[in-house]
Amino acid sequence: MARDLKQTLELGDGPGTRINKPVKGVRVRPRRSHAVEITAGPMPAKRVSLDRDRITIGRAQGTGLQLDSEEVSRNHASLTRLDDEYTIEDLESRNGVYLNGLKVHAAVLRDGDELQLGDVFLLYHEGG
Repeated sequence: MARDLKQTLELGDGPGTRINKPVKGVRVRPRRSHAVEITAGPMPAKRVSLDRDRITIGRAQGTGLQLDSEEVSRNHASLTRLDDEYTIEDLESRNGVYLNGLKVHAAVLRDGDELQLGDVFLLYHEGG
């Protein structure tokens, strides 16, 4: 299976084991920067750079993006990066995840998308 600029090799030594290697003769694009900006809620506004392939969002200590709100579950949602896209997934939170006003279980994010987790609003930025 080929995906974007990489070939993926599935190995039989465990679930989800993949090796990505560059395809000969294809120039690799640098990864664009992604961020979320806290725009409303019980905490001050701030911009957080997304610099890992998987980030957990929640109220618990040790989450990649800790949101200090009683309406946010301890492990509320996760952001997963595949190639140059992030997907948000609800981790069976109490109040759910809303993307542009619609409740979702999982969705690919686009620049300018508004996320709501409990009473916290986040604005997603890609490539800038």
